Amino acid sequence: MFRLGILGGGLNSVVGYTHFVASQMDKRFKVVSGVFSRNLEINKKTAEFWDVERFYNSFEEFIEKEKKRLDAVSVLLPTPDHFRVVKKLLENDIPVICEKPLFSSLEELIKLENEVDLNDKFLVITYNYIAYPILCELKRMISEGIFGKVINIHLEMPQESFLRPPKSVDYPPVWRKKDGNIPVILLDLASHLLSLSKYLTGKRIKSVYSVLKSFSSYNVVDEVKVILDYEDEATGFLWVSKVAFGNRNGLKVSIYGTKASAVWIQEEPEKLYVNYRNGKKCILDRGANLEISKVRLYNRMTPGHPAGFIEAFANLYYEIADALENYLKGKPYSVNPVIWTFKDEKESFKVLDAIVKSSIINNKVEIKY
Repeated sequence: MFRLGILGGGLNSVVGYTHFVASQMDKRFKVVSGVFSRNLEINKKTAEFWDVERFYNSFEEFIEKEKKRLDAVSVLLPTPDHFRVVKKLLENDIPVICEKPLFSSLEELIKLENEVDLNDKFLVITYNYIAYPILCELKRMISEGIFGKVINIHLEMPQESFLRPPKSVDYPPVWRKKDGNIPVILLDLASHLLSLSKYLTGKRIKSVYSVLKSFSSYNVVDEVKVILDYEDEATGFLWVSKVAFGNRNGLKVSIYGTKASAVWIQEEPEKLYVNYRNGKKCILDRGANLEISKVRLYNRMTPGHPAGFIEAFANLYYEIADALENYLKGKPYSVNPVIWTFKDEKESFKVLDAIVKSSIINNKVEIKY
């Protein structure tokens, strides 16, 4: 069992408890230490609630005392804090599991690449949607040519959170109300869609034409529409919004090929709607005769008992544990496509950067990898 430290993710965090539960579900990790909040009381209460004996009041003390006692650290801090912390952890040879997105700008990624030799470091970024069993199945079907040539990719993630915030947390936090070089909505939502696009199809985006708008009272970008041109002549469309009433988390992926199409809706995560050229329509789930989603990891409970967001995170942590095991044995750790690496993140950030530039010049922007 790997010894895991956590930075951030206190009891008042949106993602903290999800990461904690998911990392423990398969007993591949044990949370042994951390700094969970700048608020000393929340920090202490989180450690007590999670039954973590060693907790610290500063990141610096954590590094000093824990760097020889940990196998990895999960970074769950607000995105603007990622760069300083991730860089320091890697400089101390501590494997890093970072909540998406890695940083706030392409410039920060390039700076890390220039200042830290990443070749012998372990750095993965958690995009949990790619660990849903049915999406793993969809990837297989695409790679085996069941859909023919993929010609259209539609990616959507509309939410209502800036007009009707969730009641369970204090939302939005201060850092989400201030845009940097790349608007927060692109870091929050579009990064997920780009990870899904690359994971499922393996295609790179060649160019983008985008429109960014602001409709809420927060004076940040909260609506983005992008026309995508992929390699191989495929086209696509990306839509993210935080001002779309009726959408709690309207994540939807549609893949259109020359032989068939498929639609996956995150709020119905165990169903894949497939439409064939002969007019046949079907719904696939874990109970169907499938290849990947029948394995034990994806069947914590039998079909008909839906698994969801936290289970997908647990699947991801299981795969990360395998990757970490390979790394510690001196083997390549990024062979599994659900393991999102620095290289993947840098490519994604080049697309995000191009989306911003396109909106500024009101024209198409080509992407150079």
